[in-house]
Amino acid sequence: MKKCPECGNPSYDGAPVCGNCGYKFPKAKNITQKREDIFKQAPKIEKTSNNEDTVSIIKKNKLVIGIILVITLIVICGIVFMGSNNNKSNDSNPIIQTSDLLEYSASDFAFKYPKTWKKINLTDEEHPGAIFFETENNSTVEYYNITTDAQSLKDINQQRISLAQENGDFVELLETVTLDGRNSSNMILENADGDYTRYVSMFSDGQLYVFKITGGSENSVTSEAIESTISSADIA
Repeated sequence: MKKCPECGNPSYDGAPVCGNCGYKFPKAKNITQKREDIFKQAPKIEKTSNNEDTVSIIKKNKLVIGIILVITLIVICGIVFMGSNNNKSNDSNPIIQTSDLLEYSASDFAFKYPKTWKKINLTDEEHPGAIFFETENNSTVEYYNITTDAQSLKDINQQRISLAQENGDFVELLETVTLDGRNSSNMILENADGDYTRYVSMFSDGQLYVFKITGGSENSVTSEAIESTISSADIA
């Protein structure tokens, strides 16, 4: 409520004139409350970029990048080298380096054997032309070849088995193997005295080529050096 300044009569706030004396009330001024514009655009803040272009970074860090590349190459070479060594170690027929081998060659037969083997003077009454080697583990490797009337390796092995049974020996292993692209036989006997005898035989055109290995254990007659020597056998 408001009062008339002339007569003091109360009137409602929006009355244009006094209801008592007719006094005209002055018009009220519209006052707009000042407020901040919530949509006022925030001042732009310029971002300071610390990023440099790739070329500049490479130029400044080329030494570090070079070192990283060298280390990476070394690691790759190491992996390849280790893989190569693993492949060699997993080879079922290890081959001794040529520089560590000597070659035996007579007539139509040849093989390579380690330099560490000693050629020894022994005799085999049944095979006068036999040659003998002593290996690092004191096994004896005998090689001989003979002419035989046998028709196959099967017949030859049967004769050996019969003789072994007569002597009280036990046939530990008998198998067919491939040497110089030919079917060959591998027989291991456990002798009655506890030693071992191994026969590796190749048969071709009536000729029998034999490696006879004797030793104190099965491992001694199947060593890597012996396997490598047998694998190198070649019939011309």
